[in-house]
Amino acid sequence: MMKTGQKIVFVRGEEPPHRSPDTALVAAALVSGVRLAGDKPFLDTIEEVGGEAKRSVTWSLDGGSEITFRPAFPEETMDFAEFRRRFEDDAWCRANPDHPISYLRALADTLLSLQDQLRGRKPALLIRKGKRFAVIPQDADPKRKAEILALLG
Repeated sequence: MMKTGQKIVFVRGEEPPHRSPDTALVAAALVSGVRLAGDKPFLDTIEEVGGEAKRSVTWSLDGGSEITFRPAFPEETMDFAEFRRRFEDDAWCRANPDHPISYLRALADTLLSLQDQLRGRKPALLIRKGKRFAVIPQDADPKRKAEILALLG
C-alpha cells in the first residue's frame, strides 16, 4: 500500500522483463535496500499504437528507500577457485554481508528469482479512451473483459 507523501520512482522500458537490463537494475536496487512501492509494483502492458503493438514495462520503487554501503574489508587478491568457494557458500556470504562477493551473490540470487517470477507471464492489454485507460489481463474471460471496457464509458 502506498503511503501519503511516499516518493515513487519509476523504471520504464520496452523489453520483455525477464530479459531486460531494467530487471537487473531493480534486482541490484532491492539487494541494496530499495523497496518496491505499492501493492502492484510491476506492470507489463501491450497497447496498440498506430496499428502496432507497443510494450511498456514499469517497475515502481520506493524513492525514499535509503541505501547504505559499509565497505570494511582490506584489498585482497584471489584466484577463481576461492572466489567460487565464497560465492557458493551461503554461510560465508551471511558472515560477510558487506563483502563485494556477498553483494554479487545476492544480486545473482535476486535476479534469478525475479526472472523466474516473470518468465511465462503475459503482458496485460492497455486500452485508452481519451484520458481514461484500462488494464486487462490477457487471460481475462470475455465477460470480465467486457465489464472492464464498460467502465471506460
